[in-house]
Amino acid sequence: MQVGLVTGKGRIELREFPEPEATPGRAVVQIAYCGICGTDLHAFQSGEPYNPAICGHEWTGHVSAVGADVADVREGDRVAIGIASACGRCGTCRRGDPAHCEIAFMGAIGVGPMAATHGGFASAIAIDASRIFPVARPLSDIEAAMLEPATVAVHAVRRTDIRLGDLVVVLGAGPIGLLVAQSARAAGAGFVLVVEPEATRRELARAVGADAVIDPRAVEHLASAIAEITGRAAVDVVFECAGIPATINQSVSLVRRGGVVSLVGVPNRPAEIQAAEWLIKEVRLTSSLAYQREEFEVTQGLVTDGRLKLTPLHTATVGLSGMSDAFERLAHAPAEIKVLVDPRQV
Repeated sequence: MQVGLVTGKGRIELREFPEPEATPGRAVVQIAYCGICGTDLHAFQSGEPYNPAICGHEWTGHVSAVGADVADVREGDRVAIGIASACGRCGTCRRGDPAHCEIAFMGAIGVGPMAATHGGFASAIAIDASRIFPVARPLSDIEAAMLEPATVAVHAVRRTDIRLGDLVVVLGAGPIGLLVAQSARAAGAGFVLVVEPEATRRELARAVGADAVIDPRAVEHLASAIAEITGRAAVDVVFECAGIPATINQSVSLVRRGGVVSLVGVPNRPAEIQAAEWLIKEVRLTSSLAYQREEFEVTQGLVTDGRLKLTPLHTATVGLSGMSDAFERLAHAPAEIKVLVDPRQV
């Protein structure tokens, strides 16, 4: 079986792996679609070593076989990849913090006993059955393939203190930024403004519900431009979704004194901050990574009732043989947002 892997800077390879087997505790899933994530793209652009277990971690498909000791999954089930429930046994769980279960998190980042031997850029995968969840019937396979990044956004917003009517600014309109903007609206934001330099992504932000967008390259002072558009002198919440070191401190500059900054994007370089500004403003800082098991249910509900729109983010579908071109386009063509890999395509 061929599996797509990022093996170096600018390099995608199709490597042979054994056909997956339903060993005890695991299920085999025939993959319908697997999304290309920003972390996959970062590995492709940087050439830094990349764990094969997470190379392709946004997928959906149908269960074709289950191993012994698998009770909650059956053959034929339509499922998607997620995170296991808290184990209840690790040190963090025993301290009363199951939301940060060490075992579940290890599985999500591709290490430990829950890790697979490869990711979802393949026709099938054998995965710890505790890491898959049923997909709601109203959702299409395209939507199901984007539940993982959507849940990242939902988790980020659920960890952030948004009050009804707040002015929310989202920095970056990549897939996560677009999903965070929608989730913030669902959480009660009164006005959502997205800052994004690329025109096609600004247009998409408007299409999925942003009240206003700004090209940061077209304004001299971003804070003044936000105040002019919104009629409000203070931003309540800023979500940093660009993963750019410079925008981390910019988030603090934009937010009001006592406001909230939520770090969602993962910077690939060290970031400098003006600590005095953080202190003077008494900024409330939160950060998020991944999600909790129960948030997949929340996310599916938001997609089903229309508050989270996933389909507009889907810009292309390719087969395994088209992955290299797809990664190149994602690296250089801002019109590409979410590319899905369909291993059934020739």
